[in-house]
Amino acid sequence: MTSFTGNKSNWQQPFWSDKDMLALVKSELDNLPELLSFAEISELNKALAAVYAGKTMIFQAGDCAERICESGALHVRKKLIFLEQMSREFSTLTGLPILTVGRIAGQYAKPRSQQNEVDGDRVLPVWRDDSVNRPEATPEARRNDPQRMLLSYRAAAETLAEIKRYEREYPRDVHHIWTSHEALLLDYETTQIRTNPYGESYLASTHWPWIGIRTLAPDSPHIAMLANIANPVACKIDASVTPSFIATLCRQLNPQRIPGRLTFISRFGRSHIHRLGALIQAAQATETPVLWMCDPMHGNTGKTRAGNKRRELSDMMAEISGFLRQVKSHNACAAGLHLEATPNPVIECFCENNHPEEHELKQILCDPRLNVAQTQMLLTHWKEGQHDF
Repeated sequence: MTSFTGNKSNWQQPFWSDKDMLALVKSELDNLPELLSFAEISELNKALAAVYAGKTMIFQAGDCAERICESGALHVRKKLIFLEQMSREFSTLTGLPILTVGRIAGQYAKPRSQQNEVDGDRVLPVWRDDSVNRPEATPEARRNDPQRMLLSYRAAAETLAEIKRYEREYPRDVHHIWTSHEALLLDYETTQIRTNPYGESYLASTHWPWIGIRTLAPDSPHIAMLANIANPVACKIDASVTPSFIATLCRQLNPQRIPGRLTFISRFGRSHIHRLGALIQAAQATETPVLWMCDPMHGNTGKTRAGNKRRELSDMMAEISGFLRQVKSHNACAAGLHLEATPNPVIECFCENNHPEEHELKQILCDPRLNVAQTQMLLTHWKEGQHDF
């Protein structure tokens, strides 16, 4: 088991009051079977190298916060069909094969901007997703419980089993679906690091881990963890990231300059996406091959008058256009889209035909997601943006 030192309050880590239970849970997790094999991770590395070569495009999507209660076959199959349908549409639009990646089978922990929230006349700890606590607005539900990490492992295993069943049923007709999640919860992720017969370490909890913007810093234990695994890795970046830090990340996370090894997922917001160009130049100066993806959602998250999160499709489209302009003008690799989206008929993001009410926005557990029609609009906008530059 790998361990990391430092003040965890700085790294979005939950406080566990029951240290004895935490130790028992980590010991059990450390000895459970690997969720994914080294061979699968090696295949993804090859597939991402093909993206860098311009032979393939990436469609990455799924829930903002995955729920353990939705790891059964019915819920998972619905998500897989959605990923397949959107990948087919993206392929038709771009004229390229699509590498399909879900925010799935592990997106059970979320960073939060506040430690607590106000519910009526009570102050409660925030919900940190199902690996940590429960969303119900009660003190007991919001208590951080390390045993929930075991529930997350089992939910991920159940989800992965359904993905394999789906692919076996339609071996010639569906895209292979790769898994991804933010490798946030160190007490969980470090127990999932395995070693192959050649002494190489890999993260067996997901095919493709990423580091979120809130844990991206020079002394981040998340960077230290992912720098030493064989998985491809990604980092969310925004306007707070400097060119010098981008260069440092290139050297830390892809020192051998392997195509497909390192991806930067931009989440600048429409007003700041013009600043991406300087980061592309900094990466290019290190001669490190980088995949650049666009997350047009997180940087365009505002608040309504009532304080609920608000996302506008027009802002997302503007960011996609700006992203393509910056990447194409610097002859870099525009690798694809990273979206928070669902097959469910939700109305959570604003657009011409969708105007969610405050009471609807208040019910959203984490961040607003795109529905099917809105996802299709962004895929179409990507195609139109490609033709403009």
